[in-house]
Amino acid sequence: MKFTPIIFQTSVAAGGVALMPFVYLQFVEPRWGKPVMLFDIPWSELTIAQNIHLFPLVGIMLVFTVTHLLFTLVFLKSLVMWLANKEEYNTFINDPKINIGVFSPIASLSMTANIIWGPLAFFLPQLSSILQSLMLPSLLFFGALWLIILKLEFKVLKIWLTNPVDTDKLNFTWLLDVFAFGLVCLTGSGIAATAINSEIASIAAFGTLFVLGIGVFLFVTKLSYLVYLQIKSSRLPDIPLLPAYFMVIPIICLFGVSFYRLMLYLQKYFAINVDASLFLSINLSYVTAVSWGIFCIYLLSDYLRKDFVKSRFSPTKWGMI
Repeated sequence: MKFTPIIFQTSVAAGGVALMPFVYLQFVEPRWGKPVMLFDIPWSELTIAQNIHLFPLVGIMLVFTVTHLLFTLVFLKSLVMWLANKEEYNTFINDPKINIGVFSPIASLSMTANIIWGPLAFFLPQLSSILQSLMLPSLLFFGALWLIILKLEFKVLKIWLTNPVDTDKLNFTWLLDVFAFGLVCLTGSGIAATAINSEIASIAAFGTLFVLGIGVFLFVTKLSYLVYLQIKSSRLPDIPLLPAYFMVIPIICLFGVSFYRLMLYLQKYFAINVDASLFLSINLSYVTAVSWGIFCIYLLSDYLRKDFVKSRFSPTKWGMI
């Protein structure tokens, strides 16, 4: 099968599944006084019902953490070979109909950083104990992602402006770059909120705020235009493109969580009371995401009922995770 960067959506999806139980355990279940790690959970003191409840969550986290890391290694090898073939890369990046897929590897690598800090550290107490010493390498990694995503965005924008594009055929896969911006923001804001070194935290916070502003601008602009196109159109896109509507949900959540973490940074280092902002950022983003999800389910009800299982697999289905 010929390599395409969009295949990284597979590893992004696996990472997303791994993060779901991790976030649930950190923020919904009792925290036992600190962030939950595998060996901190008092398994022997839990009831049978609690064990039955927690074991599947831990199992899902383990399976999909390993899956994400394995997929990332395999896809990175293919990506390096693909980039080495200048002809294939240039053909792909200069085609405005498909070049938005070039942002998928950035999204996946951003997800990897969050998998290492979260689910992987959950299983490896040694990693958890040295998390602060990883903040500087993490900042350098974030800086590399920051530079690459900005360079790619400007390159893709230039190609869009200098090549004729049939805008009426745009669909929600056009938001792939915004999705990547959201994951890069999540990585940077994680460093800003977690690092105890004020310089590292401040650099990460500034870098995050910069890409967050660009990401939100792109999101509002693109989503507004896509909604306009859909209203103007007399029908929904082709079946393989329909699941891309759900991509709006993780984007909203990623920006909301990133803003939440930036507020935590301000509270920690500047003693600013951000309680109202924390409440609004999380609740507003999740209420908006849930509302969009309900709208998508209603809009695509015929597709979900009749075609979702029967239709051929398309990469856009990963957006539903």
